[in-house]
Amino acid sequence: MIASDPLEMGTMTPEPSAAATVKKAITHPNTLFPEFLGLVVRPMGQWAPVAAMVGLMAEFGYDSSNARAMVARQKNRGWLVAEKRGRVRGYRLGVEAVERLAASDAYVWHPRELAPLADGWALVTFSVPEAARAKRNLLRSRLNSLGFGTVGPGALIAPARMIDVAQGVIADYDLKQFADVFRAHLPAGEDAHALIRRGWDLTAMGDDYRAFIAEYRPVLQFWRDRLAAASEPDPVPDTELSREAFRDYVLAFNRWRRLPLKDPGLPSDLLGPDWAGREAGELFEALVLLLQEPALRFARQYWPEEASAGEPG
Repeated sequence: MIASDPLEMGTMTPEPSAAATVKKAITHPNTLFPEFLGLVVRPMGQWAPVAAMVGLMAEFGYDSSNARAMVARQKNRGWLVAEKRGRVRGYRLGVEAVERLAASDAYVWHPRELAPLADGWALVTFSVPEAARAKRNLLRSRLNSLGFGTVGPGALIAPARMIDVAQGVIADYDLKQFADVFRAHLPAGEDAHALIRRGWDLTAMGDDYRAFIAEYRPVLQFWRDRLAAASEPDPVPDTELSREAFRDYVLAFNRWRRLPLKDPGLPSDLLGPDWAGREAGELFEALVLLLQEPALRFARQYWPEEASAGEPG
């Protein structure tokens, strides 16, 4: 089942979808292929035949030329390295891809744990010269993408557990001489809620979580029913079931991935009882538990056994 945009399609229907319809359901097309590398290629030994990448991208409506262009972009980026195994041409994940995917694992597979208010805050301040404006913009953008909120010119905050993350980002951009990271606590009587409202749009964040729940709660129920029915007489053919699971697994991750990255895991005292992040995260975890195994089973057919087990050529 493909979760459609309710504003575009009106209602969702649990019917198998053609690749063209699947393509319309992709929430973030620019990140679909890098996510595929982490979801599928990484657990397959960090190597994939070219035919696998082309064939599996076809499940999302991309033809061979589109898929090969995606491969070429990731090769130029350093995420893919050409490697032939036996007579099978393929690519292995580059060092940067492995490291970046591993770094994101802590954030994207589970809902953010809510930070204790007493732990304080990670405060980042920076004053980057105009000559390094591009790096300044990258620093701010990267920290925002990891859940830091902007509370003033050259000042961002997040829960204190993000101190090491901030220091790593600053080092990545070689800006240590222009940026500092502190552990901060609000003075007694300071309005923490006002600070939070300056740093984050909690209304928009909550709306995103609720939209995910509205779209994917029916998908979860659909798969629970579908997989239960598959064990009964005259089940749906395993290949078709696995194909649909593969599509929904990748699409659900594509829809979910950015939500926890934007969410810093603010203290529950500041979020209120109706915060939807935990429910959305538990829903995503349940989807992964149901879909991961049949999704990878479908993908595995594209990996020749001799190539998977063989030495690089």
